Amino acid sequence: MSHEGPRDAGTDDRPLPSNQRRVFLEGLHYSINHNKTGIKAIFAMRAGCSVLFVLNKYDIAHTADIGCDFDRAEGWAFTWAADGSRIGRADDPDGAADTLERALRAQPGEVGSRTSHWAR
Repeated sequence: MSHEGPRDAGTDDRPLPSNQRRVFLEGLHYSINHNKTGIKAIFAMRAGCSVLFVLNKYDIAHTADIGCDFDRAEGWAFTWAADGSRIGRADDPDGAADTLERALRAQPGEVGSRTSHWAR
């Protein structure tokens, strides 16, 4: 994720979509901050690219930078900014928020999810 343009800039004749990265990230930001109690999302810039910094509110050792990239075959998707691997489709921010909540161990019953001093 070194730039704001789509990840796959191949030589296909089809036009690239307009840059929807920020729009999709705003949808994920809303879903996390309004529908999830264990995680929080904050916009950040990494290497000149917009990402969401997502953290477990009860155990800040669990954090991740989340990006949004375009692939010609699969379209826009939320990705782990560290390695570009796919989390889920960008048109399903609630599903991605669920995945992030699990990955960052922020669900009830997870170690540290409700026991931290932040939850008191």
